[in-house]
Amino acid sequence: MEWQYKIVYINAKKNTGTGLPDEINIEFNRYGSDGWELVKVEPKLDGGFMAFGFGWIHQTVGYVAFFKRPKK
Repeated sequence: MEWQYKIVYINAKKNTGTGLPDEINIEFNRYGSDGWELVKVEPKLDGGFMAFGFGWIHQTVGYVAFFKRPKK
């Protein structure tokens, strides 16, 4: 079976602190209706900084979502 892939970037600045904003869920549901299956979500980290006693501190600046569906 051959697959199509879609990669979507989500800006973390849209995060409300209580989860991803509703428009992301709506968009992901639309992908699902179009046959896309969410495979994985990876955080995108900034360069970070050194905090003495804590090591490297990174902040999540976004997420990358990977989708796939059978090729038509």
